Amino acid sequence: MLVIRNKADIKIEYPIEKIANKDKVLFFDIETTGFSRKYCIVYLIGCMYYAGNELCYTQWLAENFNDEANVLMAFHKFVQGFDTIIHFNGNAFDMPFVKERGEKYKLNFDFDNFKSIDIYKPVSKLNHILNMENQKQKSFEKLLGIKRQDPFSGGDLIEVFKQYVESKDERLLIPLLLHNKEDVFYMGKLLSLLSISDIFLGKYNVKNYRFNEFTDLNGDTAKELCIELELNSSLPTKLSYNLEGVHFNGDGNLAHISVSLINGTYKYFYNNYKDYYFLPLEDKAVHKSLARFVDNKHKKKATASTCYEKVTSEFLPLFDLKNEVFTKYLLNEFKDKTGCIKADTLNNSTIKEYTTMILKFIEKKH
Repeated sequence: MLVIRNKADIKIEYPIEKIANKDKVLFFDIETTGFSRKYCIVYLIGCMYYAGNELCYTQWLAENFNDEANVLMAFHKFVQGFDTIIHFNGNAFDMPFVKERGEKYKLNFDFDNFKSIDIYKPVSKLNHILNMENQKQKSFEKLLGIKRQDPFSGGDLIEVFKQYVESKDERLLIPLLLHNKEDVFYMGKLLSLLSISDIFLGKYNVKNYRFNEFTDLNGDTAKELCIELELNSSLPTKLSYNLEGVHFNGDGNLAHISVSLINGTYKYFYNNYKDYYFLPLEDKAVHKSLARFVDNKHKKKATASTCYEKVTSEFLPLFDLKNEVFTKYLLNEFKDKTGCIKADTLNNSTIKEYTTMILKFIEKKH
């Protein structure tokens, strides 16, 4: 087994201390001879970690097909000094692969005892915002402007490893080790992607909000709600997204949301419709205590779909009708799945909840 140790010449921008004790954090990545845990081996494991204030890395490389046990045993011993593992889609591939291969050598890789931080998982559902061609690690690196020296994929290097085992040509070590090293190094850079998913986890402060009047493309006067967010950590790339009257953009430590106001007439539906009568001529429902003064031919018992009053005002869209804060919502029709609230419902006490709802709407629109 070949062991390589050195300093990691990169800088991690994401405030790692907010998610873990950095001295107990281990970045790791594996290289295998295929996807089958039963028939393929782990031939290389790379790790990056803090030694004091310095980032360092270690790689364990098998020198033959029987050397997997040594690689796994070395990693098993090393990992005991940490409590947090950071990886890129390691929950799906790296950790179960290592665990199953370790069982062959009676090594118990109990990753459940570690805090597992998967960089891939929280940002993989944001592709509609990030607008990437695919969700491979190299594509995320490209998004952040990372330029690799390594031109190969993990699949390409399987044959290179086999050639190295047969020939022991040390020149083949260069691409083998470089690919894994850059995978691990750039995980440190990709950690900044968590700054994007953090927004949708509520890790921000509403810096201010206001209603802004502007002239739209048709030359008409329109209004929008503008919300400025102060983020807990700086974004690694600029963001911009538009959908259904909602615009979101982010840059650095700030993000902005604008929501178009709706001018119109909507219906507020009363819950206890059995206590109401519907007045067809007036197109509204009134409580039975008032309806007793109305001639019977001008009223009829309200149903759930006719028990409403109409409200004309300025509105904001409400994408979650189960929201516990905005319970007095209005609909266009009774069975609508989305509604609106009066714009003047918004205040200092409700702006954070409304912002959260808008961000959830953006996050789920993929």
